[in-house]
Amino acid sequence: MAKRSQLSKGLPPNCYASMVNGTVYYAYKHPVTKKRHGIGADRNKAIRITRLTNDKLAERLELERSLATGLIKVDMLCAEYKNLCKQLTKADKISQSTADNRGYTMDRLRKELGNMYVRDVKTFDITKYLNRQYDPKTGEGTPRGRDAQRSHIVYLFTYAQQEGYIEGSNPAEPCLIINQKRITKRHTKEGWNAIYNVAEHWLQCAMDLSVLILQRRVDIVNLKFTDIKDGYLHVIQQKSKKHDSAYIKIKITPDLAEVINRCRSDNVFSPYLIHRVPEKRTKSAVESGNHRTYVTPDYLSRAFKKARTLAGVYSDWSEDEKGGIHQGKALGSKLSKNKTGDSAQTLSGHSSKKMTLNYEADPDDIEWKEAIPQLNLKNDLKS
Repeated sequence: MAKRSQLSKGLPPNCYASMVNGTVYYAYKHPVTKKRHGIGADRNKAIRITRLTNDKLAERLELERSLATGLIKVDMLCAEYKNLCKQLTKADKISQSTADNRGYTMDRLRKELGNMYVRDVKTFDITKYLNRQYDPKTGEGTPRGRDAQRSHIVYLFTYAQQEGYIEGSNPAEPCLIINQKRITKRHTKEGWNAIYNVAEHWLQCAMDLSVLILQRRVDIVNLKFTDIKDGYLHVIQQKSKKHDSAYIKIKITPDLAEVINRCRSDNVFSPYLIHRVPEKRTKSAVESGNHRTYVTPDYLSRAFKKARTLAGVYSDWSEDEKGGIHQGKALGSKLSKNKTGDSAQTLSGHSSKKMTLNYEADPDDIEWKEAIPQLNLKNDLKS
């Protein structure tokens, strides 16, 4: 009979094997309580369960040590702050796009500084991280992206101060602000169409909606099929919920109906007009609680930028001059004005007033502003 030490060879910590009536069985032994838990005769399953349990136990012990000593690592701080952003979003304190952008920074910061204790993080450490986004000495990287991440990290360590995880000054505050003003040029019809031709199906649908209904990227990715009612597409703009321009019902013209049908044509089950099936889901995507087909505003921008690069357009423009998906709204507005002579103020949700209405008090009192798309995509954009 094989010795127990031989049977347990190659197993992860806390996993043990024993032979009973010629069959090898596995058990997990809790390192603290010493209690054994049987996990069957499947070796691969036993290894998988043990590793998962070890990881969970390590997280719990780390949390207990943090609570007992007041010490917390950057990884855990970022997780806490992302959860706070979720709560702020639900309470309408910040928009979903703001929460997504901060979450993106938190995920990157966890990878690079996650194992450091928050009290040990210095301005030098944050500056080194930011320099990898944009180095002011070499000019490599994206300055506006660096400034945005610096801002998010300042919020993160302000939260750490409020929770008592650090004392004294905020280490992110002294970090250099590049403050480079971005001068973005408008898309040309030729450039937009070239990008469209190399884009994936779902991205083409997003581009058509951007030009046709003139909504921000965060509002486009949040459109659901249930928002289609009585011949209108109902849009609640996230950045203007407190103002009278936030609630817009857009008449479904033949062009808009055609785009909506193409959104459905891939036979993917999704509540969202703009959707895609990811090859794999990241930890942050799972934690967000969104449907697996949900496209975040940031991913939409990155996919558009990738298609723009693939199309090879605007090669003589600087990186900051090249427009993103959100500039499709400006292109659509310009084309609409050229066609009708009128601005598309109602459709785009721009408002000259800042009249605040308490819609939450009684949803029946919501005043939906009606807007009609003016473009014919084939004739006005793609001809």
